[in-house]
Amino acid sequence: MRTLWLAAIVAASGAVNAAAADLQSRVWTKTPATTEAGYSWGGWYVGGNAGGSWGQSNVSNAFVNGTAPIANQQAIVAASPRLNPDGFTGGGQVGYNHQVDRWLFGVEADANYFGLKQSRGFTAPFPAGGSFTTTNSVTSDWLVTLRPRVGYTVDRTLFYATGGLALTELNFASSLTDTTGQNETASLSKTVAGWTVGAGIEHAFTKNWSAKVEYLHTDFGKQSVTAPAFNGAGTPAGIIAHDIDLKTNTVRGGLNYHFGGPSVARY
Repeated sequence: MRTLWLAAIVAASGAVNAAAADLQSRVWTKTPATTEAGYSWGGWYVGGNAGGSWGQSNVSNAFVNGTAPIANQQAIVAASPRLNPDGFTGGGQVGYNHQVDRWLFGVEADANYFGLKQSRGFTAPFPAGGSFTTTNSVTSDWLVTLRPRVGYTVDRTLFYATGGLALTELNFASSLTDTTGQNETASLSKTVAGWTVGAGIEHAFTKNWSAKVEYLHTDFGKQSVTAPAFNGAGTPAGIIAHDIDLKTNTVRGGLNYHFGGPSVARY
C-alpha cells in the first residue's frame, strides 16, 4: 500500500513539473494598439488666393529755390496729403514644406493683382490772397512676395508666421495750379522693393486640399521725385521735391493643392 502511494506522488510531481515547463516555454506579448499616422504637410503645393488690401501713403512736398512768396510756398507744403488707398487683391502661390515632428519649415512665393489706388484733390487760400489746388494720386497694380514660413502643426491644422521680400510697382502723380499762374506736374512709376511680415492659419480638409486665412503687413519705404514749377509766363519758378511712402495691410483667404511628399521626419 505504501508503495502505491509513493508511486502516485511521484507521478503527480512529474505532471506538475511538465506543466510548469510548458508554461515557461510560451512567450506572452500584448498586441499593440492600432493608431492612424498623423497628417503630413511635407512637399510641394500650389494654390490661389483672394482678399482685400488697404494702406497708407504719406506725401510731403518741399520747394527748392522757389520764387513764389514764402507764405505761399509754406501754404502749399502744409497741404501735403495722407492718402489711404485700398482695393481688391487676388493671385496664386507656390511653395514647399518640410515637416519635423510638429514643426514646419517652408518657403512660399506668390504673385498677385494689387488694386490699391486713391486720388485726392485739395483747394485752399493763400495767406496774402488767391488760392491754389493740388491733386495727388497713388496706385499699385501688382504685388510679388518671397517668404519663408515657420509653423506648428496640430494634425491637420497649421499655425504659421511668415516674412520676407516684397516687390510692387509704385505709381504716383501730383499736380499744382494757383491763381498767380504757377503750375507744376510730377510723376513716378517705379518697381520698388520692401519687406513683409505676417501670420496665418491653414487647415487640411482632405489629404490633398487645404484652406487658409492670412494677414500680411508690407512696407515699401520712401521714394522721391522732383519736378520744376513754372510761373504764369512759363519761366522756371523753382523745383518742388516730393517724398512718397507706402505701407499696406492685406487679409486674404486661399486654397492649396498638396502633391504630397516625404513622411514626417522625427528625430
